[in-house]
Amino acid sequence: MLKKHFFLLAILTFFLGSTFLECEVSAKVFSATKTEVSLVDGIAVDKKGNVYIAMRDNNIISRIDLKGNMSTYAGSGSSGFSGDGGKATEARLNVPAGLAFDKSGNLYIADRNNHRIRKVDTRGTISTIAGTGTAGFSGDEGPATKAQINHPSGIAFDKKGDLYFSDRSNERIRKIDSNGNIHTYAGNGKDGFKGDSGPALQATLDKPFGIAFDRKGNLYIADRGNNRVRKVNTQGIITTVAGDGGYFMMGDNGPAYRASIAGPTGVVVDDQGTLYIADRENNRIRAVDSQGMITTVAGTGKQDYNGDSEVAHETNLHLPFGVALSPEGNLLVIDRSHYRIRSINLKRGSVKTIAGNGNKMFAGDGGPATGATLSFPHGITVDNNDNVIVSDKGNYRIRKISPDGIIRTIVGNGIRGNIGDGLPAMEASIYGATSLKLNHKGEIFIVSPSGFVSLIRKIDEKGIMRKFLDTVTPSYMDSISKSKYKGKVQTGELATITTFSDFAFDQKGNMFISDRLNHQIRKIDTKGNITTIAGTGESGFYGDGGPASEAAFRDPSALATDKEGNLYIADGANNLIRKIDTKGIVSTIAGNGKHDNAGDGGPALEASIRNMDYLKVSPKGELHIVEMNSNTIRKVTRDGKIVKVAGKGYQGYSGDGGPATEAMLKSPLAIAFDSKNNMYITDMGNNRIRKVDANGIISTFAGTGNFGWAQDGETVEIYLHKFP
Repeated sequence: MLKKHFFLLAILTFFLGSTFLECEVSAKVFSATKTEVSLVDGIAVDKKGNVYIAMRDNNIISRIDLKGNMSTYAGSGSSGFSGDGGKATEARLNVPAGLAFDKSGNLYIADRNNHRIRKVDTRGTISTIAGTGTAGFSGDEGPATKAQINHPSGIAFDKKGDLYFSDRSNERIRKIDSNGNIHTYAGNGKDGFKGDSGPALQATLDKPFGIAFDRKGNLYIADRGNNRVRKVNTQGIITTVAGDGGYFMMGDNGPAYRASIAGPTGVVVDDQGTLYIADRENNRIRAVDSQGMITTVAGTGKQDYNGDSEVAHETNLHLPFGVALSPEGNLLVIDRSHYRIRSINLKRGSVKTIAGNGNKMFAGDGGPATGATLSFPHGITVDNNDNVIVSDKGNYRIRKISPDGIIRTIVGNGIRGNIGDGLPAMEASIYGATSLKLNHKGEIFIVSPSGFVSLIRKIDEKGIMRKFLDTVTPSYMDSISKSKYKGKVQTGELATITTFSDFAFDQKGNMFISDRLNHQIRKIDTKGNITTIAGTGESGFYGDGGPASEAAFRDPSALATDKEGNLYIADGANNLIRKIDTKGIVSTIAGNGKHDNAGDGGPALEASIRNMDYLKVSPKGELHIVEMNSNTIRKVTRDGKIVKVAGKGYQGYSGDGGPATEAMLKSPLAIAFDSKNNMYITDMGNNRIRKVDANGIISTFAGTGNFGWAQDGETVEIYLHKFP
């Protein structure tokens, strides 16, 4: 009987174990044509016809199977470098680009911003085969893993199984042989155009991208910056096969070398020797036949999406980026800014979409926040469930990061503006959202400029965007006019000019607003009554120890409240932090009035505070000061001392995994705390959210550091290339 139970238990354990293992390794599967894709920089096809695409902004490689389902094949979605020796789906990539398969079915990835070539074997294990991770040029004739490479982009294999890649920012094509050693195959490292009809090693290239071999062993290079496609024959001689260097559309039905192509990024050659070119800026796919004549295969030159067609050359493409051939001979096209992968039946000339529904997968939404791209993050807060909410200012969105690190957009349609009041928050446009705070009900409030007007909007409990207040609201103007003291601006010729510098809520739901230009603080109670509670309107400093309404301030800006209801004010031009207690009495709690950054470790009243861009009270009751231009965050302890809690004082990006006081920040703007006393920083200049845990250790919580978007979803990359 015991043996029987043991046998059944063993079977059950085996079954459950297998089930759990299958669940653990299986990836989420979606219908490829119903799924959003982001910008795609690489495409490859395996022997069975499964298609693989590199989604650069999401740091993943996705697989489209023969049934039309899409799943993740490599990359966790987080930006960075990790995972070698483990599962490819748990590894970090950083802007993956070109893809290629070897004869054994292993996938190779140009992990561009990691400056590495990675390999995913048939068991799904990832490793690095080239690059140290440091951008540069070194290591020729030695092991590829010890060589420096610089933004690798395209990948291709020759008949021998040697791997070639475009070492884009080194202006070279390099080769990794079967022994793992690296060599330069084309390019002398200088950018420009020269060297045709001579040795490829002596020629100049300009930002080479896609590469491909033909059946004879000739290598074709999309020489993007030169507006040409070049060929290196088996003797190592380089020539131009397409493009005359002109950046426009010309030359169809004539010799390819006399035609103009614009910014080619992808190439592939079929078994008949026909070369296909992703003529990116001309919004076309061009073909060069074995006689050297060029024609347009797909694309009209127009960008507007006009659907799939039975006639490929009548189908509009938008910045097509790469091409590949399927086993059955169909041409696959990255229709990059239509957010689709298209398949062209070359025999029939018809086009169909095999992946992408045309909507852009916003960079990172639905995935790890460390894989998302932020653009000038500003305001930040944490709700009662420890979700971090941040104003992604440059992307015109408010985004939420859950405690498990997943990011999504909760406000904003990505269009610049202040339109959509009365609509669901996701359908409304937002602009310039700087301060972002929650009231006692958990409603989100943001302040934005709107022409000469400051505007406060809120997202109510039902997720509807509402206008709350602006500086020309009649009730607001009327309340100011009835106040005991008028601000200097109010009594001048520009009586209507004012601004909301910041706002804060107390525990009861009262709102406080700093009117910087009039040197006053307003209060809006829960019934909507507006009063002036601080500032005579005179630009000066006096009144400590007495009623705040009789005190003078100079450019009050950032505001914060504590649990007791005390209000803290960054008295900007006075270089002081002042406090209004629950009885309305004002006092100075930090700063000696000098415009400097000094005094750490001593009494806060004897310290110099140069910048006071944001104030926040931690759960422990300590007032924190964000100093953007000083690139530091300081706090006033409960016993009245001032100490630094983050930032070395020099701008930059460093320090993750170590003490926050030794890390480099770049223009930090705001902070927030969760229930565990973790501090979150909008590290604006680094396009990241940094986290400082309760032990003072800093890490990146969200953002990749990549810089924004340009028109039509094109990512802007800024490099100081060969800067002396």
